[in-house]
Amino acid sequence: MATFELQAEPRAIVGRGLKRLRDEGYVPAVMYGHGMEAQSLQVRARALDQLLARGGAHSLVSLSISGSKKPQMVLVREVQRFPTRPTVLHVDFYSVVMTEKLQTDVPLIIVGESPAVIQGMAAVVQNLDRVQVECLPGDLPSSLELDISVLRRTDQNILVGDIHVPEGVTVLDDLETVVISLAAARAEEEEEEELELEALEGEEVEVLAKGLAARGLEGEEGAGAAEEA
Repeated sequence: MATFELQAEPRAIVGRGLKRLRDEGYVPAVMYGHGMEAQSLQVRARALDQLLARGGAHSLVSLSISGSKKPQMVLVREVQRFPTRPTVLHVDFYSVVMTEKLQTDVPLIIVGESPAVIQGMAAVVQNLDRVQVECLPGDLPSSLELDISVLRRTDQNILVGDIHVPEGVTVLDDLETVVISLAAARAEEEEEEELELEALEGEEVEVLAKGLAARGLEGEEGAGAAEEA
């Protein structure tokens, strides 16, 4: 698997001082792992953004920390962002031991084209976008591919057990779980038509109600005029 590189520095700033740190172009981080104390770090926001954009969130990262003799192999465990924009607030790194197996999620990527979809018979429904795997850090795939060209009929699907994984990688999810299925296009069209019909019927009821209300008002006005006469 591909290994990414990232520079980091020890961090002493905490609490309210983190705003100033972010204003200076850094992202606060923490590194932790089995048998080690958590270490506060800071990384350049621009370098981290580039790492995440290239797929580093699901790959091994060689983290070089200022003052350390050798890089630390880590995984990106959690990325916290602002609620209203993609700016990274904080990142967690999990330190791995290359000789010890780890468990982590791997994203699923759809490749190929389903003949049933091409012919307009169906639409693809993806029920899972990632699976949990166990393997040595050096065997960790950055993603797993799902080839949907094998789906020729609407009664076919792809299960977790159908996913091809590299040697040394074990999928921990239930192998009978449906990952990809096909939904009949006709059923979708009928559902859309029913929703449109319900909307039209609702509009008609509203129009009729307004008409009746208007007639009632006219009747009252007419009665009042007759009494005055």
